[in-house]
Amino acid sequence: MTDRSASRIETIREYFRRVDAKDPALPELFTDDVELFFPKFGTARGKAALERFAGRIARDAAQLTHDIDGLVFTVDGDRIAVEGREWGVTADGRAWPDGEVSQGRFANVFEFEDALIKRIAIYVDPDFTGEDRARIALYRGEAPPATARDIAARYFERVAAFWASPDDPQALADILDLFARDVDWDIPGDPNAVPWIGPRRDREAVGAFYRELAAHLAPERFEVRRLLADHEEAVAIGELASRVKATGRRMETPFAIVLTVRDGRIVRYRMLEDSHAVAVAASGRGG
Repeated sequence: MTDRSASRIETIREYFRRVDAKDPALPELFTDDVELFFPKFGTARGKAALERFAGRIARDAAQLTHDIDGLVFTVDGDRIAVEGREWGVTADGRAWPDGEVSQGRFANVFEFEDALIKRIAIYVDPDFTGEDRARIALYRGEAPPATARDIAARYFERVAAFWASPDDPQALADILDLFARDVDWDIPGDPNAVPWIGPRRDREAVGAFYRELAAHLAPERFEVRRLLADHEEAVAIGELASRVKATGRRMETPFAIVLTVRDGRIVRYRMLEDSHAVAVAASGRGG
Protein backbone atom coordinates (compact mmCIF):
# COMPACT_ATOMS: atom_id res chain seq x y z
CA MET A 1 0.00 0.00 0.00
CA THR A 2 1.36 3.42 -0.95
CA ASP A 3 1.84 6.22 1.54
CA ARG A 4 -0.89 8.20 -0.27
CA SER A 5 -3.40 5.35 0.11
CA ALA A 6 -2.50 4.95 3.78
CA SER A 7 -3.02 8.69 4.33
CA ARG A 8 -6.39 8.58 2.58
CA ILE A 9 -7.50 5.61 4.67
CA GLU A 10 -6.64 7.59 7.78
CA THR A 11 -8.76 10.47 6.40
CA ILE A 12 -11.66 8.03 6.04
CA ARG A 13 -11.21 6.86 9.61
CA GLU A 14 -11.22 10.51 10.70
CA TYR A 15 -14.42 11.01 8.69
CA PHE A 16 -16.18 8.31 10.73
CA ARG A 17 -14.82 9.72 13.98
CA ARG A 18 -16.24 13.15 13.15
CA VAL A 19 -19.58 11.70 12.04
CA ASP A 20 -19.92 9.83 15.34
CA ALA A 21 -18.96 12.95 17.31
CA LYS A 22 -21.24 15.20 15.21
CA ASP A 23 -18.14 17.33 14.75
CA PRO A 24 -18.90 20.59 12.89
CA ALA A 25 -15.39 20.34 11.36
CA LEU A 26 -16.50 17.38 9.22
CA PRO A 27 -16.68 19.44 5.95
CA GLU A 28 -12.94 20.21 6.22
CA LEU A 29 -12.27 16.71 4.90
CA PHE A 30 -14.03 17.43 1.58
CA THR A 31 -13.47 19.47 -1.56
CA ASP A 32 -15.70 22.49 -2.06
CA ASP A 33 -17.55 20.76 -4.91
CA VAL A 34 -17.95 17.41 -3.12
CA GLU A 35 -20.67 15.11 -4.44
CA LEU A 36 -22.78 13.13 -1.97
CA PHE A 37 -25.13 10.22 -2.58
CA PHE A 38 -27.44 8.65 0.03
CA PRO A 39 -30.40 6.30 -0.60
CA LYS A 40 -33.83 8.00 -0.59
CA PHE A 41 -32.01 11.34 -0.39
CA GLY A 42 -30.39 11.28 -3.79
CA THR A 43 -27.38 13.23 -4.98
CA ALA A 44 -26.22 16.63 -3.77
CA ARG A 45 -23.17 18.74 -4.43
CA GLY A 46 -21.13 21.18 -2.39
CA LYS A 47 -20.21 21.57 1.25
CA ALA A 48 -23.41 23.44 2.09
CA ALA A 49 -25.49 20.50 0.87
CA LEU A 50 -23.24 18.13 2.81
CA GLU A 51 -23.77 20.13 6.00
CA ARG A 52 -27.56 20.17 5.53
CA PHE A 53 -27.61 16.43 5.03
CA ALA A 54 -25.39 15.82 8.08
CA GLY A 55 -27.82 17.91 10.14
CA ARG A 56 -30.75 15.78 9.00
CA ILE A 57 -28.95 12.56 9.90
CA ALA A 58 -28.07 14.03 13.30
CA ARG A 59 -31.76 14.77 13.94
CA ASP A 60 -32.76 11.23 12.96
CA ALA A 61 -30.03 9.49 14.96
CA ALA A 62 -29.47 10.76 18.48
CA GLN A 63 -26.44 8.50 18.71
CA LEU A 64 -24.39 6.90 15.94
CA THR A 65 -21.27 4.77 16.32
CA HIS A 66 -19.14 3.10 13.66
CA ASP A 67 -16.83 0.14 14.23
CA ILE A 68 -13.82 2.10 13.03
CA ASP A 69 -11.27 -0.56 14.00
CA GLY A 70 -13.25 -3.18 12.04
CA LEU A 71 -13.49 -1.25 8.76
CA VAL A 72 -12.42 -3.14 5.63
CA PHE A 73 -10.83 -1.09 2.83
CA THR A 74 -10.48 -1.85 -0.87
CA VAL A 75 -8.25 0.60 -2.73
CA ASP A 76 -8.46 1.23 -6.49
CA GLY A 77 -6.50 4.31 -7.47
CA ASP A 78 -8.33 7.40 -6.22
CA ARG A 79 -11.34 5.30 -5.18
CA ILE A 80 -11.57 3.52 -1.81
CA ALA A 81 -14.49 1.28 -0.87
CA VAL A 82 -15.21 0.71 2.80
CA GLU A 83 -17.30 -2.02 4.42
CA GLY A 84 -18.26 -1.86 8.06
CA ARG A 85 -20.78 -2.01 10.86
CA GLU A 86 -22.62 0.71 12.74
CA TRP A 87 -25.09 0.98 15.58
CA GLY A 88 -27.03 3.73 17.26
CA VAL A 89 -30.17 5.10 18.88
CA THR A 90 -32.85 7.01 17.00
CA ALA A 91 -34.16 10.39 18.12
CA ASP A 92 -37.21 8.69 19.64
CA GLY A 93 -35.10 6.23 21.65
CA ARG A 94 -35.04 3.06 19.52
CA ALA A 95 -31.74 1.18 19.51
CA TRP A 96 -30.48 -0.56 16.38
CA PRO A 97 -29.45 -2.94 14.93
CA ASP A 98 -31.44 -5.79 16.41
CA GLY A 99 -29.24 -8.46 14.78
CA GLU A 100 -32.27 -10.12 13.23
CA VAL A 101 -33.90 -7.72 10.80
CA SER A 102 -31.55 -4.75 11.03
CA GLN A 103 -27.87 -5.71 10.85
CA GLY A 104 -26.08 -2.36 10.89
CA ARG A 105 -23.98 -3.18 7.83
CA PHE A 106 -22.95 -0.50 5.35
CA ALA A 107 -20.59 0.15 2.43
CA ASN A 108 -19.26 3.55 1.42
CA VAL A 109 -17.31 4.54 -1.65
CA PHE A 110 -14.92 7.49 -1.37
CA GLU A 111 -13.17 9.23 -4.26
CA PHE A 112 -10.25 11.55 -3.55
CA GLU A 113 -8.69 14.58 -5.11
CA ASP A 114 -5.24 14.75 -3.59
CA ALA A 115 -5.83 14.62 0.22
CA LEU A 116 -9.52 15.61 0.18
CA ILE A 117 -12.69 13.62 -0.47
CA LYS A 118 -14.36 14.77 -3.69
CA ARG A 119 -17.15 12.17 -3.81
CA ILE A 120 -18.85 9.96 -1.23
CA ALA A 121 -21.56 7.40 -1.94
CA ILE A 122 -23.16 5.91 1.17
CA TYR A 123 -24.85 2.57 0.59
CA VAL A 124 -26.90 1.75 3.66
CA ASP A 125 -30.54 0.93 4.34
CA PRO A 126 -32.05 4.16 5.77
CA ASP A 127 -34.64 1.98 7.53
CA PHE A 128 -32.21 1.61 10.44
CA THR A 129 -34.70 -0.01 12.81
CA GLY A 130 -36.38 -2.36 10.32
CA GLU A 131 -39.79 -0.67 10.23
CA ASP A 132 -40.50 -1.53 6.59
CA ARG A 133 -42.32 -4.68 7.64
CA ALA A 134 -44.10 -5.18 4.34
CA ARG A 135 -40.82 -5.38 2.40
CA ILE A 136 -39.19 -7.54 5.07
CA ALA A 137 -42.09 -9.99 4.84
CA LEU A 138 -41.83 -10.01 1.03
CA TYR A 139 -38.13 -10.88 1.04
CA ARG A 140 -38.61 -13.54 3.70
CA GLY A 141 -41.56 -15.13 1.94
CA GLU A 142 -43.93 -14.29 4.79
CA ALA A 143 -47.45 -12.93 4.73
CA PRO A 144 -47.36 -9.11 4.72
CA PRO A 145 -48.33 -7.48 8.02
CA ALA A 146 -51.77 -5.97 8.33
CA THR A 147 -51.92 -2.26 7.60
CA ALA A 148 -53.63 0.35 9.78
CA ARG A 149 -56.49 0.34 7.27
CA ASP A 150 -56.75 -3.47 7.47
CA ILE A 151 -56.92 -3.41 11.27
CA ALA A 152 -59.48 -0.60 11.28
CA ALA A 153 -61.69 -2.46 8.81
CA ARG A 154 -61.46 -5.63 10.91
CA TYR A 155 -62.27 -3.65 14.04
CA PHE A 156 -65.52 -2.26 12.64
CA GLU A 157 -66.51 -5.66 11.23
CA ARG A 158 -65.98 -7.25 14.65
CA VAL A 159 -67.84 -4.46 16.46
CA ALA A 160 -70.80 -5.13 14.15
CA ALA A 161 -70.56 -8.85 14.95
CA PHE A 162 -70.45 -8.04 18.68
CA TRP A 163 -73.64 -5.98 18.50
CA ALA A 164 -75.32 -8.80 16.59
CA SER A 165 -74.49 -11.16 19.50
CA PRO A 166 -73.44 -9.09 22.55
CA ASP A 167 -73.71 -12.12 24.87
CA ASP A 168 -71.33 -14.20 22.76
CA PRO A 169 -67.92 -14.15 24.53
CA GLN A 170 -66.14 -15.00 21.27
CA ALA A 171 -67.49 -11.84 19.61
CA LEU A 172 -65.89 -9.74 22.34
CA ALA A 173 -62.70 -11.81 22.28
CA ASP A 174 -62.39 -11.15 18.54
CA ILE A 175 -62.50 -7.39 19.17
CA LEU A 176 -59.95 -7.54 21.99
CA ASP A 177 -57.57 -9.59 19.84
CA LEU A 178 -57.03 -6.45 17.75
CA PHE A 179 -55.75 -4.45 20.76
CA ALA A 180 -52.30 -4.40 22.30
CA ARG A 181 -52.09 -5.61 25.88
CA ASP A 182 -51.39 -2.04 27.01
CA VAL A 183 -53.52 0.47 25.12
CA ASP A 184 -54.02 4.21 25.42
CA TRP A 185 -57.83 4.47 25.17
CA ASP A 186 -60.07 7.45 25.78
CA ILE A 187 -63.56 8.69 24.94
CA PRO A 188 -63.66 12.24 26.32
CA GLY A 189 -66.75 13.43 28.18
CA ASP A 190 -68.37 13.54 31.62
CA PRO A 191 -67.99 10.11 33.29
CA ASN A 192 -70.39 11.17 36.05
CA ALA A 193 -73.19 11.43 33.49
CA VAL A 194 -71.94 8.74 31.08
CA PRO A 195 -70.44 5.84 33.03
CA TRP A 196 -68.93 3.96 30.09
CA ILE A 197 -66.68 6.75 28.75
CA GLY A 198 -63.28 7.97 29.92
CA PRO A 199 -59.72 6.65 29.76
CA ARG A 200 -58.69 2.99 29.91
CA ARG A 201 -55.20 1.61 29.89
CA ASP A 202 -55.24 -2.12 29.05
CA ARG A 203 -57.03 -4.75 27.02
CA GLU A 204 -59.05 -6.02 29.97
CA ALA A 205 -60.42 -2.51 30.62
CA VAL A 206 -61.40 -2.26 26.95
CA GLY A 207 -63.31 -5.52 27.34
CA ALA A 208 -65.11 -4.04 30.35
CA PHE A 209 -66.05 -1.04 28.22
CA TYR A 210 -67.90 -3.21 25.69
CA ARG A 211 -69.69 -5.13 28.43
CA GLU A 212 -70.76 -1.85 30.06
CA LEU A 213 -71.83 -0.45 26.71
CA ALA A 214 -74.02 -3.49 25.99
CA ALA A 215 -75.58 -3.17 29.44
CA HIS A 216 -76.45 0.50 28.96
CA LEU A 217 -77.24 0.92 25.27
CA ALA A 218 -79.46 -0.55 22.56
CA PRO A 219 -77.71 0.34 19.28
CA GLU A 220 -79.85 1.44 16.35
CA ARG A 221 -77.38 2.64 13.75
CA PHE A 222 -73.61 2.75 13.36
CA GLU A 223 -72.35 4.00 10.01
CA VAL A 224 -68.75 4.54 8.98
CA ARG A 225 -68.91 6.97 6.08
CA ARG A 226 -65.21 7.32 5.40
CA LEU A 227 -62.04 5.57 6.46
CA LEU A 228 -58.70 7.35 6.06
CA ALA A 229 -55.37 5.70 6.82
CA ASP A 230 -51.62 6.12 6.59
CA HIS A 231 -48.74 4.03 7.91
CA GLU A 232 -49.78 3.92 11.58
CA GLU A 233 -53.09 5.73 11.93
CA ALA A 234 -56.61 5.20 10.67
CA VAL A 235 -59.44 7.70 11.09
CA ALA A 236 -63.08 6.67 10.73
CA ILE A 237 -65.73 9.34 10.26
CA GLY A 238 -69.39 8.47 10.65
CA GLU A 239 -72.66 8.73 12.55
CA LEU A 240 -74.37 6.60 15.17
CA ALA A 241 -77.69 6.37 16.94
CA SER A 242 -78.44 4.45 20.15
CA ARG A 243 -81.12 4.30 22.81
CA VAL A 244 -80.15 4.48 26.48
CA LYS A 245 -81.88 1.59 28.25
CA ALA A 246 -82.22 3.33 31.63
CA THR A 247 -83.79 6.54 30.30
CA GLY A 248 -85.31 5.44 27.02
CA ARG A 249 -83.67 8.48 25.43
CA ARG A 250 -82.36 8.21 21.87
CA MET A 251 -79.07 9.85 21.07
CA GLU A 252 -77.66 10.66 17.66
CA THR A 253 -74.15 11.93 17.12
CA PRO A 254 -71.48 12.21 14.46
CA PHE A 255 -68.19 10.63 15.47
CA ALA A 256 -64.54 10.38 14.58
CA ILE A 257 -62.54 7.39 15.77
CA VAL A 258 -58.74 7.57 15.58
CA LEU A 259 -56.82 4.28 15.79
CA THR A 260 -53.05 4.05 16.06
CA VAL A 261 -51.74 0.65 14.96
CA ARG A 262 -48.29 -0.85 15.56
CA ASP A 263 -47.21 -4.41 14.79
CA GLY A 264 -50.77 -5.36 13.86
CA ARG A 265 -52.35 -4.19 17.14
CA ILE A 266 -54.28 -1.08 18.16
CA VAL A 267 -52.13 0.80 20.69
CA ARG A 268 -54.12 4.04 20.89
CA TYR A 269 -57.87 4.69 20.57
CA ARG A 270 -59.74 7.98 20.58
CA MET A 271 -63.43 8.46 19.93
CA LEU A 272 -64.74 12.00 19.51
CA GLU A 273 -68.51 12.49 19.57
CA ASP A 274 -71.19 14.96 20.68
CA SER A 275 -70.50 14.41 24.36
CA HIS A 276 -73.28 16.80 25.40
CA ALA A 277 -75.93 14.88 23.47
CA VAL A 278 -74.66 11.61 24.90
CA ALA A 279 -74.70 12.99 28.46
CA VAL A 280 -78.26 14.33 28.06
CA ALA A 281 -79.53 10.96 26.79
CA ALA A 282 -77.64 9.00 29.48
CA SER A 283 -78.77 11.18 32.39
CA GLY A 284 -82.33 11.76 31.23
CA ARG A 285 -81.98 15.47 31.89
CA GLY A 286 -83.32 18.09 29.46
CA GLY A 287 -81.04 19.02 26.58
